[in-house]
Amino acid sequence: MRCSLLEVFCSSLFHRATAAQVKMKTAQLLVFAHFLSVALCVNQRFPVGTLIGYGCTAAIQATYCPTSRRTPPCTCRSVDYLGSYIYCGFQEAHTDADKQGFERYLMSTCPNLTHDRIEHLYNNVSDYLVDTSKIRHFNRSAIIHFPVYYNQTRFVNGYESYRYYRNNFFYSLAWGSGIFAYWALILVIGGIENWFTRLFPTTSIRMKRSIGQSVPMRWWRKNVSLPALFNGKHAARTFFGGIIPTRFESIVLFLFFCLLVIAEAVMIHVYPYGTIWQLQKSQLTRFIGDRTGIVSCFLMVLAYLFAGRNNIFLWITGWKQSTFLTFHKWLARMTIALVLTHTIVFVINSLWIGNYATRIYTNWWRTGSLAMVAGGIMAIQSLSWLRVYSYELFLYFHIFLAVVFLGASWKHLERFDYGHWAYASAAIWVFDRVLRLGRIALFGLKTAKITVISNEILELKMPRGFKIKKPTPGSFGYVYFVHNWLWFQSHPFTIIKDDEGNIKFLIKIKNGVTKKMHDHLMNEPQHTSQVKVAIEGFYGEYKQAYSYDEAIMVTSSNGIPGIYEYISDIDQRKKSGQSKTKLIKLYWTIRHWHSIDWFHEELKKLQKYEYVQTTVYVTKYHEMQIGKRFDDSYDSMQASENTSIRNESEKEAEKECVKETGEISSETSIKAISQILKEFPHVDFKASRPDIAKQIHDDIQEASSSDNIAVLACAHNEMCDEIRRTVAHESGEPRAGRIDLFELLQSW
Repeated sequence: MRCSLLEVFCSSLFHRATAAQVKMKTAQLLVFAHFLSVALCVNQRFPVGTLIGYGCTAAIQATYCPTSRRTPPCTCRSVDYLGSYIYCGFQEAHTDADKQGFERYLMSTCPNLTHDRIEHLYNNVSDYLVDTSKIRHFNRSAIIHFPVYYNQTRFVNGYESYRYYRNNFFYSLAWGSGIFAYWALILVIGGIENWFTRLFPTTSIRMKRSIGQSVPMRWWRKNVSLPALFNGKHAARTFFGGIIPTRFESIVLFLFFCLLVIAEAVMIHVYPYGTIWQLQKSQLTRFIGDRTGIVSCFLMVLAYLFAGRNNIFLWITGWKQSTFLTFHKWLARMTIALVLTHTIVFVINSLWIGNYATRIYTNWWRTGSLAMVAGGIMAIQSLSWLRVYSYELFLYFHIFLAVVFLGASWKHLERFDYGHWAYASAAIWVFDRVLRLGRIALFGLKTAKITVISNEILELKMPRGFKIKKPTPGSFGYVYFVHNWLWFQSHPFTIIKDDEGNIKFLIKIKNGVTKKMHDHLMNEPQHTSQVKVAIEGFYGEYKQAYSYDEAIMVTSSNGIPGIYEYISDIDQRKKSGQSKTKLIKLYWTIRHWHSIDWFHEELKKLQKYEYVQTTVYVTKYHEMQIGKRFDDSYDSMQASENTSIRNESEKEAEKECVKETGEISSETSIKAISQILKEFPHVDFKASRPDIAKQIHDDIQEASSSDNIAVLACAHNEMCDEIRRTVAHESGEPRAGRIDLFELLQSW
């Protein structure tokens, strides 16, 4: 297939941009323009002149070459055949444009022909044409050496057969372009909303606030745009370990699925007198096979695009990476479903037309089969429970299968001149990997200090290393621990900056590389070591929380770093006059007291923010599991004030008890907790689980009705779902101010 100059222009521009190393976002736009231009170039109906050529091929019912040589090299040398063929074409070309189109088609088939040669053959053939219907017992399979008249009926049937056949390609490409247009519309709407909010936050809130007071909009936010799809569950994993899309995401995917069904079902017409395939069922299976194969190419490009960390639409729309990964997963499943349909109908078609035995040995059949097998395994292998059970095993096997699928698809599509779809997918995927390496290179290899705190957190500190993009609140980076053989593994962690701009990660110890690092540090003095790390960052889209009158921030466990960065950001903007936030209510839920140890410094700094009300829920308050920081500080305080009534042997005995049992005596724990309460007078510690729904409702009721409220959530999955349910309900209640939810949790 030949495409328009637009693709050539975009492709050359892309290559020049790469060579010149232009800015990252510009290069990403050019990659998108490259494959989008491929979609635009499909608006080319099959030329009438070419259809005339196909019709004449069917209409000349005579043999001029041996059966094994009925190809253009032989027919192009037969003056009698060419004369018959040109006469047919010129007779059926009713306009000069059709005639010129027929000539172009003929010259592309027979390169030795020229315009003058064609005209000469046409002018001389009319005196020698023979009507084979008047020849008694004419044998059409026997080789002849004279020109013949064409069969008008066969011409019409041949013309229409090819027109139906080629129109199916056109409609397939047109519907594929419609699929691109659908996602372009969704993303453009998201991009407009995101950038208008970024550039004009105050105006944006004022407009949303005005629109949001209408009854239809309150209903929409309460029942459509904010809630989870079923039973209030979105972040919480299902029985199979998966995550249910939000109601809005589900609507986007459902509408797309409807569009896809329509694209596969309509405008497939069977010609009753076909010359390519006489049986209508053979035509139908071929048309369905072509339609599913072509449309799946469009889906393949989108699936590869949405999977990337450097997907440009993350930047354009401001949506979370988990949202695009949700779209990626469902687009990939639909792609595999179409490829499977394509495979099945072509097997049936091959059996019906009787060439299955020859097709299965062709290269295009084998590579297509390989792509289908790789895609099928990938669809099963990516099921949620397998992904959750062993993410690293899933990831690298998934990448391997994706490479096999793309490579096999490329060789399969290349046979039919659709290889550019594989090129576009590969360009997007490779470009994403190149940008990842670029991010790592910009940050450089750093020596970081890493410490185990409270036996649950790895504290990773390093000097600032950002040269182009500085981390914004909620940013996260992928950390590579270079010192061991797992250097190629990376995991995303939220970033905290100190007053000097140095960065810190608070990494929860789980299985895998973090557990191995923990085991290594436990054998080091003071559980601390210097390690080489590389950072790929920074990712995450910034939310304009500073533009609201009040912020309610809810977090749990190690979800606190991102929330804390938003508090620091609001404070800086208040000092510069950019923020009028009057009140921040922070709720942090932890299980044990020892979690205070790894967030001690930041929790202490919150005291200087008079407008920040901090509440910490310690759900296992009375289990008295105190961290080393306050256990040691209490011992030091006792010694300095000479208030201890215990001798050294008693202290050693208690320490031995702690070492053996992992527990602290009740008296010591109570006094250590008293020290915690004394050190954090600005924090309200509560010995309970939070009733988040009631707390958010009460906070909204306490605020002025005209206040705009931002609710930021970065907690465990069930708590985030409860926050979403509550905010969705509250947004449907009549009030003058605006309520927005910013869910910072990334789950996939």
